Formats: sequence, structure tokens, C-alpha cells
Amino acid sequence: MKCKCLLFLTICFFLSVLFVRGQVRDTVYIFDPKYYAGDTIQLAEVTLFGKERIFTDEEEQKRYWILRSRVKRVYPYARLAADRLHTMERTMDTMQNKQQKKVYVKRTQQYIEEHFTEELKKLSRSQGRILIKLIHRQTGKTAYDLVKDLRNGWNAFWYDKTAWLYDLSLKKEYDPINNEEDYLIEEIILRAINKGELEPQIPALQYNFSNLSELYNQRKRKGK
Repeated sequence: MKCKCLLFLTICFFLSVLFVRGQVRDTVYIFDPKYYAGDTIQLAEVTLFGKERIFTDEEEQKRYWILRSRVKRVYPYARLAADRLHTMERTMDTMQNKQQKKVYVKRTQQYIEEHFTEELKKLSRSQGRILIKLIHRQTGKTAYDLVKDLRNGWNAFWYDKTAWLYDLSLKKEYDPINNEEDYLIEEIILRAINKGELEPQIPALQYNFSNLSELYNQRKRKGK
């Protein structure tokens, strides 16, 4: 089901942002801040997980494939948000007054509206929910906090209230330690980057995937 209001919500926080298991193992590349220098990203090579995920039934497999499709659809937008946030923070640090910053944010808003409105119209509610999580993963801030920091608390409050009407929350956090869907999202992103299906970017929130996998395997063995 397409949600027209999602276009409004997605643009809202974009404007503010402008601001497992197999015996055979393969190699995946994960990001480590100590390998990051200037505009060059070097990748630390670490063996993390098996080549193929084992599914218990067709329904589990179907859910995973649907989730993978949604993640790959919206990840580039979260990556863009993080890039834009970094650029905006650096640019606004050079500005002398609030008026200059206000004009700059407005121009950025116009750019996003002109270039991404038609694409954002195509997002579903489920894709929007994942995008909110991934913005937190990539930037380290929830969509709500980004709106609050770069616009104001009033806008953040009303945007979130509007999102609530459509079962969305701009305060939603990315938490692969306690949320199994987020754990699967983390795996999907790492696999896709390793295969060259998604562009790499060092996320603000980083996790040791081997530790995450062990944590969830322990929970399954305990029947949790």
C-alpha cells in the first residue's frame, strides 16, 4: 500500500538531514574508523558469515527476501542523508550568522524537492519505516532529532505526530542488538556491500556482526 503522506514525511526529515549460518564461509568487508582518512575509505577484511542463509521454511525465506528488497531500495537515501548532513555541518561551520544558515538550508530544501520528489512518491509505508531506521544507522541521530536540531522542536513534534497517524515514528531507532529485524537488516547491508550491490559508507552506528550473530544464535538455542 502506497502512502501519499509518506512523501511529505520523508521529504521532511530529508530536508532536515540536509542535514546465518553456513559451514562454508566467505569474506566480507566491514568499516573501521581507524582505516578512514580524508576522502579515502580503506576496508578491513574480516570473515563474518556463511555464503547463504539457511531458512527453516518458505515463509521465513519470503519474509527475508521482501526485507532485503526494501533495504536495498531505501539504503541509498539513508546514505545520501548522511553525506548531506556531513556537508551541511562543514558548510554551516563557516557561516557567521543564523540568516546565512537559514538561506543555505532553504536552498538545500529546494534542491531535494526538485530532484527527489518523484522518487520518494514511490516509497511504501514499509520502506519508509526502514528508511527511518537506516537514517539513524548512517547519521547516528534519529530523524526526529535531525529535524529538531536543524529546524526546531515544533516542526519535529508535528512531523512525528503526522507520522504516527500512519503507524510511523521519526523517533524510531536502529537497534540490531535487541531487534531481530534490525539484525537481519545489518546482515543484508553487509552482504550487499560485499557483493558490490550497494555503495559503501562508514555508518555512524557500527556493530561487530560476528558478535551479533553469536548473540542471536545463543538466544535461539535457549528458545528465546
